[in-house]
Amino acid sequence: MSSILMLLLTSIAMAQGQTVPIDTNTIRKLDEVLINARQKRYQIDSVSNVTRTSSALQQTPQSIQVIGQQVIRDKQAFTLNDLTNTLTGVKANNGMGYYSLRGFTFYNPFDAGVITFDGIRGNLYLWSQQPLLYNIEQVEVLRGPASVLFSNNAPGGTINFTTKKPQSLPQLELGAFYGSWHAKRFSLDATGPLSKNKKLLYRGIVGYDQGNSFRDYQDVRNLLVAPSLSYAFSTTSKLLLEVNYAYEKAVQQYDRGSYVFTRPDGTFDFDYYPNHLTAQSPSDYGKTHNTSVSLRYDQQLGKKLRLTLVQRYVRSRFDYTDHIVTGLIQHDSISRSFQDWLYDQFNWQTTAFLDYSLKTGAFTHHILTGVDYNNYGWHQNDYRNSPAQRISIFNPDYSLDPPSSNPEVDYYDDNKERIHLIGSYIQDQIQYKDLILLLSLRYDDYSLRRVPLSERDSEQGNESDASAWIPRVGLVYSPFKALSFYGSYTTSFNPQTSNSVRNGGPFPPRTAKQYEIGSKSSWFDSRLSLTLAAYQIDYTNILAAAPTDENPNRQVALDGTRSKGLEATAQGNIRHFNLIFGYAYNDHVLLSDNTLGVKGSRFANAPKHMANAWIKYNLSKGILKGLGIGLGGRYTSNQVGFVSAQNFLIPASTVLDAMLNYERNRCNIQFNVYNITNAHYFMGGNSRTVTASLGNPFNFRIGINYLLY
Repeated sequence: MSSILMLLLTSIAMAQGQTVPIDTNTIRKLDEVLINARQKRYQIDSVSNVTRTSSALQQTPQSIQVIGQQVIRDKQAFTLNDLTNTLTGVKANNGMGYYSLRGFTFYNPFDAGVITFDGIRGNLYLWSQQPLLYNIEQVEVLRGPASVLFSNNAPGGTINFTTKKPQSLPQLELGAFYGSWHAKRFSLDATGPLSKNKKLLYRGIVGYDQGNSFRDYQDVRNLLVAPSLSYAFSTTSKLLLEVNYAYEKAVQQYDRGSYVFTRPDGTFDFDYYPNHLTAQSPSDYGKTHNTSVSLRYDQQLGKKLRLTLVQRYVRSRFDYTDHIVTGLIQHDSISRSFQDWLYDQFNWQTTAFLDYSLKTGAFTHHILTGVDYNNYGWHQNDYRNSPAQRISIFNPDYSLDPPSSNPEVDYYDDNKERIHLIGSYIQDQIQYKDLILLLSLRYDDYSLRRVPLSERDSEQGNESDASAWIPRVGLVYSPFKALSFYGSYTTSFNPQTSNSVRNGGPFPPRTAKQYEIGSKSSWFDSRLSLTLAAYQIDYTNILAAAPTDENPNRQVALDGTRSKGLEATAQGNIRHFNLIFGYAYNDHVLLSDNTLGVKGSRFANAPKHMANAWIKYNLSKGILKGLGIGLGGRYTSNQVGFVSAQNFLIPASTVLDAMLNYERNRCNIQFNVYNITNAHYFMGGNSRTVTASLGNPFNFRIGINYLLY
């Protein structure tokens, strides 16, 4: 009987997300055992969304880290920012959607491909937001350029979210949380079959949260509704429909950072001003609506050929006002400006690809070929920036906020934009004995047209056209089943978004080339993985100001930057321990003298050293069975907060976290503490020496999850 039970559990785990024909009575007996076994897992051996193939991670010639559902639960992570201290070399730069990876700072606009969902372009959130995790099954980080699959792409890497899918086993889970600064969070996750034959499945996820901050005027509320349906026409064809609606309402859309005092000798004091003070105003507000619909069709055509078709539509709209710092601090007062913005963004993404396997003599080929068409931009970009009242930092007077419009001095944008991006690619993964050779090539054609909607628009139009051949080459050697060595050459392609003739354009596209070598191994019967990587990324054609008397708006394309580094990640389970260890060394510098800085200057928000650790011990016997204890943290060395001011060094920091949970039957009660030592630390700079993004002080979350069935 025990051998049959183990066989059933193994079969269910291998078929996650698929319909498994098992007797209903048996399902109810095994349901709790299955869920507990899945939740305890930190090690994930393969991932398909971020690679579009079913290859094991050990056979992929690029560094990839996967954070699964159990880590999200153990950290009580609500947003991506809550997870970054478990991701090797990934740093949240502020409370928005700005992140650093391999020394490159990026945020999540729709046109850079740095955030993807289910391996498909089309970020579901705006750059001012931290992506929510209510409906996320796991988070995957593909390090380095990945334009061969995702088109125009950030050089540091891609962060992909895999969403929760409908399941054939009925399940209803409720969650409630409370934390520091009156934070409240409620969630519901229901899934199961809608038809007796279990061909039609559903999943409905609802999440709501609200909370304040230790900072002034930072009240934020989020609502997420994410229903999905799947229908299996047969054992070889399946249709999946996913809808995602997220609404955010805030007194301020995001935190603009804490003040930094400049001493008379030109050095900086990061502890001078109280933590709660901000240049923003209680009259500021933000309202954001994000709506997306994704339709995916998978068809197995025989044993060796699989077709995937995906159509995604994303619509993001916001209305917000904001006060920002515009000058230097003088006599403990600061000058500000006021932003008033109405924005309506859209994204149509069509993706189709074929996955084909065949043999030619002693060689096995795994061929992937596809085409992507992306039609995106904005229907409305109505923006005003006006001078605002200067305020005393210690005794601010907001009575004159916000300022009235004044066309004589205000800056305006009033335009619409449409981008067409079409690309096709082919990839052959060739295996001969212990060797795997990966050859990929993509061609992209890009066209941007920005049109003014009124005479208020400052640029009065912008055009940009670009095309590129994007190659990738990789080699994997596996002398043993549990060990592989790899090397790869990857590239990225990013057309310029500021390309007007008025500014000196058109400019060549930004490109990156990465050389990476590394090894991947598994230990303790594949329960623990170890990834080592060394890389160099050359990034060219970044724009910098180069004003002249004739053209004060002139820009030039620079030689760029070079990022070199080492990374090590250990992740998995050893007996009753879950663990994640990571270390990243990065040296990212300018390659020439220019208006950004001198040759050799450190790039902004790129610490040379980051180390993270997280260990959880699970008690499985005795009176304390079901108890879990976790401890970990992140060390970040100092970092330059503004590339033009190399002495603006944000101090090094060590932040420690802990957790305690008790899981019994279908209920889990959990207590998390963050920044145990109440360290005063900063996450990154804000393109000036007046402010920096302040990390959270000591705070806690207590939550309960209950699985009804």
